[in-house]
Amino acid sequence: MIRLSFRTAASAAIAVCSLSGAAGGPAWAQPATARPVPPVAAPAVSSPPPVDDPMLAPPPRAPRTIASWDDALALIRSQAPSYLSSAEAVRRANAQREIALAAVLPVVSAQGSYTHQFLSPIHATLAGLTGDPKATPPPLVAIPLEAPPADTWTGSGTVSWTAINPRGLYGLGTADRAVDAAQLTFEDQRRQIATAAVDAILATLSAARVAELNRTGLRSALERLALTRARLQYGQGTELDVDRASQDVASARSAILTGDESLLRAREALGVALGSRVALSLPEEADLASFEAAVARTCRLNDDLERRPDVAAARLRVDLAQRAVTDAELMFAPSLVLTSTAQYSSAPVLSPNQTWSAGAILNVPIYDGGVRYGALKDTRAALEQSRQALAAARLSAIVVSEQARRAVGVLEHTRDVARDQRDLAARIDARIRDGYAHGLGTSLDLVVSAQSLRQADINLAILEFQVDDARANAVLANAECTY
Repeated sequence: MIRLSFRTAASAAIAVCSLSGAAGGPAWAQPATARPVPPVAAPAVSSPPPVDDPMLAPPPRAPRTIASWDDALALIRSQAPSYLSSAEAVRRANAQREIALAAVLPVVSAQGSYTHQFLSPIHATLAGLTGDPKATPPPLVAIPLEAPPADTWTGSGTVSWTAINPRGLYGLGTADRAVDAAQLTFEDQRRQIATAAVDAILATLSAARVAELNRTGLRSALERLALTRARLQYGQGTELDVDRASQDVASARSAILTGDESLLRAREALGVALGSRVALSLPEEADLASFEAAVARTCRLNDDLERRPDVAAARLRVDLAQRAVTDAELMFAPSLVLTSTAQYSSAPVLSPNQTWSAGAILNVPIYDGGVRYGALKDTRAALEQSRQALAAARLSAIVVSEQARRAVGVLEHTRDVARDQRDLAARIDARIRDGYAHGLGTSLDLVVSAQSLRQADINLAILEFQVDDARANAVLANAECTY
């Protein structure tokens, strides 16, 4: 961008005033009568006044700065809610597998009891046989009895195992596949989190660049205002020129306020994406090439659509739904439970102190009111839903991948066009400023060219970051992210 200093503006205005009477200046600059206009002697200007304004100061820094992509990943792993929640989903799946494994393993339990009687027990004597029971008459012996015993303690242990358990064994395999599905879902979540983090980082850099360009635009508008005032001072301008330049300065100030708010929001959005309570930003000297290389190391490009995490997870969920149908069918299968119990009592009643028993229970489901049939219908409907979800995931992956690939080329061509537009706007603005300094053109041309140049600068800056964002999204569209 070509800028004219106050000295240049003043000198140009003096030259225009000096030549207007002799060489015939523009029509709007000619006096009402035909009298020759004597040259105007302008006072010498030792040095141009500096263009200064409080709004030219850079925006305040973010409360916290992340130095690199690795720092961003460290924040995600330590405090991003979406990342931590997905990680806990994998832990829950592993816990559910342990529950499924418990259904096919023996169950061992132990019990102990102690009883004390506060009321007086009943004492009695029973007649019992002793010696040879075949003797005639059988010998009798007195057996003292105290009921209930004053103090009694009992200990017992039970072992139970469902030896024939088709649903339990099949459910263990289903739990293993559920763990795989949770891991694939977590991998896809990592890809989405990385995509959101890249978008937020580049949006922050783009907003910072726009904020910088807004201040450059304000400085340029202030220089134009100084130029119009210099022309007015030496009789070559009008109050309308100054008002138009002042209006352009006000527009530039408004752009700074809007751009700074967008920058603050972008920093806050980056903080949310990385799980930070404070706004975040990248250093001003951030290297986008190194940033893109770091992202590529984190997320590997995958050309196979079926290996895309969300498609693979959807395919595995179809398998889980099919197994759920089989599990509902196994509700009709019988089961066999083996049990064994050992017990010791300090005061048994007509029994030995130690007992040990074993048993088997065969459960044959016959009628349960229709629960099994309802579960079977429900699982079959869920299976069809999962198949349609897989089809939708494949379609979405195809479209998103193609759009991400195509977006890179589209944005690169759009950026090239915007660069040409910006260069053209810069040339037009330079010529209009130079012509205006020499008495050609109007203040409207000056203001319009300035606004066009500012907008072209902003459009080009935004497109530069959008191209980088599109390249990253093209890599992340079918990527496998490990971090």
